[in-house]
Amino acid sequence: MLQSYEKEQKSLTQEVEENRQTLQNAEQRVMDLRLILRTLREITDIKELTPTLVNSLIERIEVHNSDKSSGHSHVKVDIYFTAVGMIDIPTEKEILATMEEIRNNPQDFKFVA
Repeated sequence: MLQSYEKEQKSLTQEVEENRQTLQNAEQRVMDLRLILRTLREITDIKELTPTLVNSLIERIEVHNSDKSSGHSHVKVDIYFTAVGMIDIPTEKEILATMEEIRNNPQDFKFVA
C-alpha cells in the first residue's frame, strides 16, 4: 500500500512539473504574440521601411548556400520574425482551401481578439 502511494505521489509530482512547464511556455508565447501584435498595430500605416522597423519585426535572417544544380543560382533565405519564428507562406491553393473550409464551417473558426 505504501509503495503504491509513493509511486502515485511521484507520478503526480512529475505530472505537476510537466504541467507547470507547459503553462510557462504558453505564457511566454502569449507575451510574444502580444508584443508582435502591438508592434504590428503601431506600423499598420507605414510609408517607408526603416532599420528600426525591420529590427522590431525580424529576429534573424539565415542565408543558405547557393544551389546551382539546375543551371541557375538559387539561394534559400529563411526569415525568422520576432515572437512568431519562421512563417511558412501558404500557396494560393492552400489559402483557397482554407477559405472554403471557413465558409463551410464558420462555427469552427470564431475568433475573439
